[in-house]
Amino acid sequence: MAQEIGFHKASSHPELAADEVHLWLATLDRPPLPLPALAATLTVDERERAARFRFSEHRDRFIAGRGLLRELLGRYLDRSAAALRIEPGAHGKPALAGADIGAELHFNLSHSSDRVLYAVAHREVGVDLERLDRSVNHAAIIERVCAPREWAAFRALPAERLQSAFFACWTRKEAIAKALGGGLASGLRTFEVCCRPDVDPDKRASVRDGQGREWSVLNLEPESGWIGALAAMDADWRWRGWRWA
Repeated sequence: MAQEIGFHKASSHPELAADEVHLWLATLDRPPLPLPALAATLTVDERERAARFRFSEHRDRFIAGRGLLRELLGRYLDRSAAALRIEPGAHGKPALAGADIGAELHFNLSHSSDRVLYAVAHREVGVDLERLDRSVNHAAIIERVCAPREWAAFRALPAERLQSAFFACWTRKEAIAKALGGGLASGLRTFEVCCRPDVDPDKRASVRDGQGREWSVLNLEPESGWIGALAAMDADWRWRGWRWA
């Protein structure tokens, strides 16, 4: 499927088509809206969660991340950000509740350091974002989440490719888990989405879950030094991305 590549500066709020996933990248330490205005959109529970953070940096990032999510969803729904109800679903995945359930608007987010990446679609969606310079134990994590053929392919890679291959695979696994809503309990070793020679031209991999539903996942490069992945139900979707600045 033809794919629009890259994250662009948004000149206006785009319409969300049925076959699209919209991605929004923002910086939490310099949010595109004033922090007090974002804090004013939070519920009492969200403000209490923010107050429990020990360090002000983490508190402010939580407020910015949650407030921006509310602002973003409010724009798609033409609703006040403060009026939205966001509640955990059956597997803990946040979802719209109350009067907005009928809108069939799905979303997901991932934050790493001071960056946050939002995904919005009219289908179940999951997204992950990681810094490429993060220090991790590649082998311990990959062995735990990869299918046997993925693990074998990973072990065959030269040392200089391990870091990039690890993050490409790990973000795909995380995005699929978040799209499914079951987290790591989703049985990630049963989904082969890494190191596959049969992927589509845009490097998309498709899998089926235990209920026979199709999901597809691909990697993203939102900016230098970062990698992400996007997963969504079915394979008939395309993504568009913007920098929220």
